[in-house]
This record gives sequence, C-alpha cells and structure tokens, in this order.
Amino acid sequence: MVLRSLQLKNFRNFSQREISFLAGKNIVIGNNGKWKSNILEALSLPVGWMVESLWQYLLQRGSDIMYLKYELSTGTAAYAYDGKSWKKKYFLWEKSTTPAKLREIYPHVISFHPMIMNLMYLWPSHRRDFLDGILVSSFPGYSKILSKYKKVLSSRNKVLKNIALEKSQISELDFWNETYITLACEIYKYRKKLISYIQKSEKTLSQYFFWKVETSAFQYLSKSDLENIENDLRNYIKNNTAKEILLRKTLRGPHLDDFDILVDWTPLIHFASRWEVKSVLLWLKFLETGFIEQESEKKDIIYIIDDLLSELDIIHRELLWKHIWTRQCIMTSIEDIEIDWNKIYI
Repeated sequence: MVLRSLQLKNFRNFSQREISFLAGKNIVIGNNGKWKSNILEALSLPVGWMVESLWQYLLQRGSDIMYLKYELSTGTAAYAYDGKSWKKKYFLWEKSTTPAKLREIYPHVISFHPMIMNLMYLWPSHRRDFLDGILVSSFPGYSKILSKYKKVLSSRNKVLKNIALEKSQISELDFWNETYITLACEIYKYRKKLISYIQKSEKTLSQYFFWKVETSAFQYLSKSDLENIENDLRNYIKNNTAKEILLRKTLRGPHLDDFDILVDWTPLIHFASRWEVKSVLLWLKFLETGFIEQESEKKDIIYIIDDLLSELDIIHRELLWKHIWTRQCIMTSIEDIEIDWNKIYI
C-alpha cells in the first residue's frame, strides 16, 4: 500500500494544502518555521501521535473544524475534528468508521524525529512509550489492554488515597487488585515478546558502533519478576499494601518499568555520548521494523523522518539509507540537498 497524497484543512498552521507523494522517496524542503514537521505529524495520526499532543492544539487557531484526508493506493481515509463539540470523526472510503478500523487499513508509520534521537536522555515514561508504541503497531489488541490498565491503575490509586483519608475500606481494593494483576500480566506477556526479540538481536548492535565496543546489551529494568509475574505481584501487594496506602499509589507494575543499553558494561542512560545515542537509536528503530514485520499481518510501512540529517554523520546516514531503501519514505530538510528524490517545497 502506498500513500499518494495528504490534504490538510485548518490543521496547525495550514489553512488549506494538498501534497502529493511518490511511492518511493519524498523530501519536504523548507526553512525553519515553515511547518514541515506538522506535515509529518498529520501523516502519523491514523496510527498514533508522532509527539504527544491534544486534539484542540492541532486545530488552527480561530477555526472550528479540522480535516485531514489521506489518499491511499487502495482508497481514502480521513479525520475530522470539531473544536466546538470536541468530537472526532473517522472515515474510510468516504464512510464513517472507527479509529481501530482506520488503524487496520493505514500503513505502519515508523518515525524518526528529534525526540526519538534524545530517547536515552528523557524520562523512563518516554522509553516505556517507545516500547508500547511498537507493540501497539504489531498487535491490534494491545492498545485496548494498555488503555484498560491505565484506567484500572488510576481507580486503584484513587481507592488507596481514599483509604488513607478514611473514606474507603481496605476491602474495596480486592476487585481492583485482581483486575490490576490480570491486566499487568497481559501487558508483560506482550512486552516479553519484544524484549526477547531485542535481546536476540544484541549481537547486531556492534556494527552501529562500527565494532569500536567489545560488548553491548539491552537491559529491561523492572522490579517485577518477569518469570513469575502473577505470584510476584500478589506477594508484593500482600506485603506492601500499607506502604501503598501511605504513599497513595501503586508501586509495582509495567507502568514503572524502564530499559537501558549497556555498552562495554556502562549504562547508556547515565553515561551516553551523542554519538553513542545516535547509534543505539538507529539500531532500535531498525529493530522496530523487523519486529513489526515478524508479528503483524499488515506489512505496509511508511518511514517519516523529521530533519534527521543534521543529527547524523555520513556513516550513520548510509546506514539509514540502506535500511529505508525499499520502503516509501517522507523526510523533511531545511536544505535542498542533492538527492534524487521527489522534492516538495514548502
């Protein structure tokens, strides 16, 4: 499946714009402040946010309705957002649909953008979101499980708070404990698949350091026992409920996990150079492609690359070109570089 065009109406800074794409390589060229990143953001929306935002901030200031239309090789998909009613509408082949069905049709989007290239410097929540984003792309049901877990976690924390304030009885935790454990086990079931895939690929990381390091390893950081999750969580709750009530929050589970990369036994989170981080993030993004291809029935992939060339040296650029060469790609640049791609000037 190929993305042929994007139509924007009252989206961010665009009042009205239609952009056509080729099946191969496309580059959007314009100076800073020309809203190139907004185009890539629009392209990512059917399958998830490129950078987390709120719908009302996507609507052009002073406008009531935002509309995005995607022409695919198999038909059309569209989004509409009403800023007055805060309602969202989704369309496939000009007919109303659900966001889940739109996601099923739209190609996978693998994005490279400045926030991703700083992932190892950011909060653990960003690294969890990175892993969960891959799983959402690979397994249609994972998004619903993750959403339920977050709601149950919020409800459980509310009960813990009310118990601390003597507004609830400790017995009220029983239902939320069971639901929390069930959903946590489901999340870990999926995460373990991804963790295993990444760890099996550890030997390939050395080439991204151009064999300048002796060892490298992906390290998943969790207080939970991943080999015995249910019993581990039950025992923890049994022995630490009083502590959780005192602190008014759930202190163990997938919502607190993190990951790190060990390079020559040194954790990258605390001691990474910019060059090392770029190497690792390219490796992780390329593994994202491989995992999605392995686990998802839908094989269509679009790469969107936001002004990444300024972040990469020549050798890393060559690795990127080699990886994306057989896929549709839409990239932004402030330079009109000498490259034989479809050029779109903004």
